[in-house]
Amino acid sequence: MNVYAVQRYLFGVLLIAGSCAQAEQFGPYELSGFAKEEFSICDNCSRGLTNPSPYDPRGVLNPPTPMVNQGGPSGQTTANLGLVQLTAGGKYEFDNAIALEAKATGRERNNGPDIYGHYLIDAHAGISAPRWGALQVGTLTARVWARPDSFAYPLGLSSPWAETGAGYGVLPKAIRYSSRMFEIPQGKILFEFTAATVDKAYPLNPASSVIPPPTPILYEGFIQFSDDKQLIELIYQQSNGGLQNSFAKGAFHGSIGNTQSAATTPGWRHPSEDVAILQGTYYLNERLSFTWGFRRSEWSGAPQQCDYSAAIANCYFDQPGFNYASDNGMHHAIEYDGLLGASYNWKLWKFTVGGVHFNKAFTRTPTEWGQSNNATITNVGVYRKVPELSKHLEVYGGLGRTQFGRQGPAPLSMPANTADGNVDPRTSAIGETLTLGANFIF
Repeated sequence: MNVYAVQRYLFGVLLIAGSCAQAEQFGPYELSGFAKEEFSICDNCSRGLTNPSPYDPRGVLNPPTPMVNQGGPSGQTTANLGLVQLTAGGKYEFDNAIALEAKATGRERNNGPDIYGHYLIDAHAGISAPRWGALQVGTLTARVWARPDSFAYPLGLSSPWAETGAGYGVLPKAIRYSSRMFEIPQGKILFEFTAATVDKAYPLNPASSVIPPPTPILYEGFIQFSDDKQLIELIYQQSNGGLQNSFAKGAFHGSIGNTQSAATTPGWRHPSEDVAILQGTYYLNERLSFTWGFRRSEWSGAPQQCDYSAAIANCYFDQPGFNYASDNGMHHAIEYDGLLGASYNWKLWKFTVGGVHFNKAFTRTPTEWGQSNNATITNVGVYRKVPELSKHLEVYGGLGRTQFGRQGPAPLSMPANTADGNVDPRTSAIGETLTLGANFIF
């Protein structure tokens, strides 16, 4: 049984446990999670893509006239989203307050893993002590995804803020140390450090390697400050040897090295990327709060890898690149993005408004890869708890708008052209979406 099948089996066990659960606590054991069903309708979204290759997701390479990689037609579309996340864990505390814990979290989207190849996004064991903090080892969810998601979800902006930019969201082999919460005159502060790696990723034809795959390595630092009025967090993640992307929700995966000659890929080096996020929420009073965030993403750039095999006369692309160009070089890029929103609570209702802005990127490349584009994604939402049916249930609705600055590939911080809002900037500049959903939280 492969790892994917094992994860699917374990997630099924979590689902069975969730369906049988009548409460969140079972002595030292805990079960929590959510199940969401969502329907959306868009007035000007993509009705399909015509990209001939998954290794050119933005449609930027060798564009003839008209572009072979041009996006499909736009128009009114509908979509359904079913998302389930379940966490099962246990904790045992000794008389001296030292505690042992184990936890597993599964996540499924539309009857498949929410993150490709990873039904389990967290599966770790740990030890903690009030004086020294906590140590966790195993598969861990990175802060660059989990924490921005907690800030953006109430604004209806989880996808554009938490799932974009440089970084990796799931760390298959990681160790994390979290300090205790320190009391300072200004409030409370916590420090955390995570180190992670993953197996080397070899090309399908290992003999084609000119430079063997690197050992992927990742470090992440996290600082959280809070007082009576605000919560502020700083996150920094740096990695080397990983598969380059701008999908901060994705799993850490290794680069296959270089399967081409030095002449074909001038200046090749191990791909690297880093991201810094500063975000916070200011609570003006018990009803009104303001959320903000700033993000700096940086990529080294990575060319496509053409894997040569004796079985075929030509090459096949074994791994996509990032910010690569017609000269096959690696092109460094930096992008700054922002989040701003507000939330108002009234009885069982919550009203929100917010937006994420993707800026143009700073890079030098002969190919337009999206660095000249910008985008603004906004959402106005309303949420209501429904205790008449269940204390765990909430319903919500939102009106969203996606607007690009120009026609062409999406900004570098977006994982793909239609990743956020499903509006393809190669054919459309603006799209509006109405979303209705229900969320069962326990």
